[in-house]
Amino acid sequence: MLEALTSLNSDLHRLQEEGFVMEACDGCLIVHHIPYLNAKHEMKDGTLIMPLCTTGNLTTRPNDHTAHWVGERPCDVNGNPLPSLVNPNGGQVTCKGIRSNFFFSCHAEKEEFPPNGDYPDYYEKVKHYFDLIAAPALCLNPEAWHFINTPIDGTVEESPLRYMDTNASRAKITSLYSKFKGLKIGIIGLGGTGSYLLDLLAKLPVNEIHLFDADEINTHNAFRAPGAMEMEALSKAPKKVDYYASIYGNMHKDIVPHAVMVKSDNLSELDTLNYVFLSLDAVAAKRQIADYLIDHHIPFIDSGMGIGQNPDGKLSGMIHVAIGTPDCYQHLSAVMGSEEAENDEYATDIQIAELNALAADLSVIRWKKMLGFYADIQHEPCSIYTTNCNIIDNYESEEF
Repeated sequence: MLEALTSLNSDLHRLQEEGFVMEACDGCLIVHHIPYLNAKHEMKDGTLIMPLCTTGNLTTRPNDHTAHWVGERPCDVNGNPLPSLVNPNGGQVTCKGIRSNFFFSCHAEKEEFPPNGDYPDYYEKVKHYFDLIAAPALCLNPEAWHFINTPIDGTVEESPLRYMDTNASRAKITSLYSKFKGLKIGIIGLGGTGSYLLDLLAKLPVNEIHLFDADEINTHNAFRAPGAMEMEALSKAPKKVDYYASIYGNMHKDIVPHAVMVKSDNLSELDTLNYVFLSLDAVAAKRQIADYLIDHHIPFIDSGMGIGQNPDGKLSGMIHVAIGTPDCYQHLSAVMGSEEAENDEYATDIQIAELNALAADLSVIRWKKMLGFYADIQHEPCSIYTTNCNIIDNYESEEF
């Protein structure tokens, strides 16, 4: 990742040419081997971490003047803490398994970078911090930096994302995103809700996303899915999984299409998955898949909706989101609906884009709670959103 960035950006290339040992990881720029003195007058080796702002593979102006520090508090030649560095309000940040010890806040001089002293690029920001922190150590030993400034392990963990998630690094929550690494996710059903699920999941560093749907895209699908499908593509009626894999492959490398209906003879294709999202309408098929996942200890999240038209012409209905695990599945038979209703030729099949999107949003939020990304107080196995009163009710298994 850094090699591609340094070849395209003069600020990072200049730092590299001057001997800085750097990494680009988890949306951050990590600068290793910065010499400094601690309070005991000992020579130490520290690391700077700062969010890396980019547009694609091009760096932009740093979003602020702060940085995180891995090491003891830097001191001057007399053992006194360097002024104008430590800010107690920044908290800690974890990047590539490295946890920071201090949060630095240091503006450049307004005279140098008018009008506010904002750093114009990453060369100026890194160099300013380096000059400030390393000066006492280099005063005692001018060769200190050359002695410690050794190359780091060149082994780089390949990201499933095609470009860095600088949104997470700006928000200082990259450590939470480690919960997604290595996971293989399945989405069964790429209709309205399934397509929005992919839109959300493709933005996460999960290892693989497997798409299961045998249907082709028709015009009505374009009106309850994210984005705007081109007429040329729509006219070709591509398989849903192939079309969405190609679109979201621009962001995520490992989206695997399976143009099949999941049924008894191919359920084993789910065996390698860590989590599955069920977003298909067929109740009988959904129950068969759910039973298989429970038997094989693969947790899943089921979603569905029922929307009807009132006598006054207005729409009302409900969206359900339910989890299924080997220890929590008794509620599923009630929330998944009945096969009799499925076979009712007069039943409505109303789906609206915002409700499909909401079902996907609630499903992903519930899944992220299962992973520990979001705090979870109630650990509800099922929640139901009612449109006409705008209420989300949480239910326990024994309530069904």
